[in-house]
Amino acid sequence: MIFNYAPLAGVREAYGAYINRADIVDGAGLRINPTRLHDEGTYVLVVMVAGVPSEEGFVKLSLLVPPVVQVGPTSPFVVTSGKTVTLTCAVRNAKPNVTSLHWKKDDFPIETYGFDTKYSGGNVRTPSLNIHHVTRTDSGRYSCVVDHVIQSASDDMQVDVQYPASIISMSDTSAATVFDHVTLQCVADGNPPPNITWTRDGIPLAARSHILSRDVRASSVILRDVQLNDTGTYLCAAINFVGESDVKKLHLKVQAPGVSMSSTTIAIIVGSTAGGLWLLICIAICVYGVRRRKKAKEKKKFAFYYNMGRRDPPVGKSPKRTKGSEPPPYVVLPAKPVGSKSTYAGINTMRKTAALKGSRRFAKALYSYVPHEENELRLEVDDIIEVLEGEDGGWCLGYLRGRIGLFPSNYVKFIQDRRVAAARQIVEAEEIQMKRSV
Repeated sequence: MIFNYAPLAGVREAYGAYINRADIVDGAGLRINPTRLHDEGTYVLVVMVAGVPSEEGFVKLSLLVPPVVQVGPTSPFVVTSGKTVTLTCAVRNAKPNVTSLHWKKDDFPIETYGFDTKYSGGNVRTPSLNIHHVTRTDSGRYSCVVDHVIQSASDDMQVDVQYPASIISMSDTSAATVFDHVTLQCVADGNPPPNITWTRDGIPLAARSHILSRDVRASSVILRDVQLNDTGTYLCAAINFVGESDVKKLHLKVQAPGVSMSSTTIAIIVGSTAGGLWLLICIAICVYGVRRRKKAKEKKKFAFYYNMGRRDPPVGKSPKRTKGSEPPPYVVLPAKPVGSKSTYAGINTMRKTAALKGSRRFAKALYSYVPHEENELRLEVDDIIEVLEGEDGGWCLGYLRGRIGLFPSNYVKFIQDRRVAAARQIVEAEEIQMKRSV
């Protein structure tokens, strides 16, 4: 018995698990509040009146229960690149059963069907999601989402993919003169952030480290008043204890300063030159022709970059800025991304684009910029900077005039690969037209 109601006898009583939950409403209605899972079933109403046979009525109670979702392993889940990861999704207490199940990464649905072999599972039949051969771009927040007739439910977790340290940029092989100041720079990325060291002939060198972003570090060796014995091979090594270290080298050659010649030596050289003047006259025409061909080839080779930086803007665009112009007062330097991780985990770098057959990115300086810190680049109007990392706002990492450093993104205009190709065709067409007009 659940409830006994006898108005004439003044009886109104619930029994067992229904005490303080069951009551009579509207004369003969039974109210159960709150309901529990074991309340589901068939209920019998018996009406008994003195002198009249009793009557019975039946009613079936079905309960709808929203699902409870739990994902695993424990968040954050740390994994090394190259491995296969399985993310579990457990659904409990759903009545009726859930109608669909899917996974999201950073709030974007994951496609687990078709010919994509990156993911498998992640559906109602197989709730667990398998991620094959994880890379740095697989880091992020993963959510398991289920749909139910009452309401949707979800649970999420963080996946952190660790990858080996890699040198993405390094100073070119350089030459210097005695008493010059030389700066050797090395940039590397990795997760965890790499440790960068410099050595020469196995001897560690003092270096200064800079934080460029969450996963990118730069290290510089400053050689002041170099001498001839500073000539040699310098090694940069980056390591973060995930996989093997990455090592690259550069060669520095220190030359002695020029020596003034005596008057006797000058006289000898002048006499020898006069004696061979007739030979120079004979070959002057040949040399002139060769040099003209060489200059024409070089001009054609580099005209694309020169014209990109000097081309007048099209009609309707802002006028051409001249060298030394100042940015408008509303151009404010963005905050440097020190210690923060951008939402775009797949920022293009020299290392990431190596598989894209040498694809490179550039930016054109719109305003002059004077660096305020040692790790910043000096910009002149119309400079073309090779972008090593960034292009999504804030500060970018770039290469200009043999130096690597940061520059503000709102002082430049980024040039996409497809626009570079289009610009190249326009420049070549103009050169052909100029030749025809001549």
